[in-house]
Amino acid sequence: MSLTIEIRKTAFTNKGAAMMLIAAVQEINRRLPGSRVVVPANYSMPFEPRARLGIWHRAELTKGGVDLLGPLIERVPARLRARYGFVTNAEVDVVFDAAGFAYSDQWGLEASQDIARRAERWKKSGKKLVLLPQAFGPFATPGIRDAMCRVADLADLIFAREQVSYEYLIQAVGERETIRMSPDFTNMLVPVPTSLFTKGDGMVAIVPNSRMLDKASEPERRSYIDFLVRAIRITRGAGLMPFILVHETAEDGALALRLNSFIDEPLELIEATDPLVAKGIIAACDLLIGSRFHALVSALSQGVPVIGTGWSHKYRQLFNDYDYLEGLTRVDLDEAQTMAILAPVLTAEYRAALSTRLFISASRLKKNVACMWDLVFSTVGGGAADVQKLKNLDTNG
Repeated sequence: MSLTIEIRKTAFTNKGAAMMLIAAVQEINRRLPGSRVVVPANYSMPFEPRARLGIWHRAELTKGGVDLLGPLIERVPARLRARYGFVTNAEVDVVFDAAGFAYSDQWGLEASQDIARRAERWKKSGKKLVLLPQAFGPFATPGIRDAMCRVADLADLIFAREQVSYEYLIQAVGERETIRMSPDFTNMLVPVPTSLFTKGDGMVAIVPNSRMLDKASEPERRSYIDFLVRAIRITRGAGLMPFILVHETAEDGALALRLNSFIDEPLELIEATDPLVAKGIIAACDLLIGSRFHALVSALSQGVPVIGTGWSHKYRQLFNDYDYLEGLTRVDLDEAQTMAILAPVLTAEYRAALSTRLFISASRLKKNVACMWDLVFSTVGGGAADVQKLKNLDTNG
C-alpha cells in the first residue's frame, strides 16, 4: 500500500525537530515503500534539505485559520503539480503530527486551536490523524483544554511521550483506547560518524538552550549562564576538553556567542547542519552538559554520560525513562554544589559504568519505539490498532 502522508510541526532550523522528521520519513519509506511524504512549505522547511529526503511540498498560506494559497494550487492540473513536486490537501491520506511540545498552557491557545480546526477538516475528508510521541500539558486554560478534547475525539492515535504528559492529557480529555505512551522516537536514528575526534579524547559537548532564559524559573534564568561557565571551568580543570555544540540555529547560536564572551579562553563552536552529523559528534563525546531535549536524547540513547538541565516536566521524565534522575540538575547552584554534581562524571571509571547503565535503558526504550511504529502503521494502513499491544506498550514504557 502506498499513501500520501503529511508530517506537521517539524523544522530544519531546530535539530530536534529535524530529527523527528527524518525518523518519521525513514519509517514511512521502510514500511510503506512508494508512499509520498509531504510537508507544508514554509521558512523552516527550505527546499534543499527537503529534496535530499525526497519530501514533496504542500503549498499553504494561512491567515485567521484559512488557507489562502492551497485552493489556488488545487486548480493546477495534477500532472503539472507533480512536475514541480506539489501535493494538494485533498491528496493527503494521513497526517502525522510531530510537534514535540506545542499543546500546553506554556505555549498558549494558538497551536491547540489550530490543530483542533484542522482535525475537524481532516476527519470530514477521511484522513487519519496520528499525534506521534510528544509532551503535553498542563491544560488549565479552558480554551486549550476544549481544543484538545476535540482533537482527542478525532485522532486515530495519540502518543504521550511519558507519564506526566499522559496524565495531563487524560485529566483533560478522559481515558481513551487511542491515547497511549511511547518514548521519544528519535532514539533509533543512526548517526553519521564524525572525524573531528574519537571516543576517549575527553571531549565534552556543551549544548545551550535559549529556552532556559525565557521558560525556566526566575532563579534558573538568572543562574543559567553562570552555571555553564562554572561547568566549563570545572571540566577544563579536570583535563577534559569542552566545546559548544549549537543544536538550534538562531537563538542558541546567539546564546553560544554570549556564553563565550564570559570565558577567558572561548570555546570552539560547532554547528553541524545535518542533525545526524550532530548525533555522531555527540556519540564521540565522553560527556555532554546541556539543555536541548533532543541533544540529551542523542546522548542518553548512545550511552554518553550526561548532566542535563531543563525548563519543563519533559526533561525529568526523559531522565526517569533512562533510570538516571541524578543526571538532571538545577542551575541555581553555587560553586561547591556545581562541583558536587559534576564530580562523579569527571572520572573515566564512573563514566564507563554509567554508559553501561544507559545502554540497557536505551535498548528497552528502542523496543518500545519499534512497537509504537507497528501500531501506527497498522492503523494508517487500514487495520485497527491492536489494543493488547497498546496496553503492553504502556506497561513496558
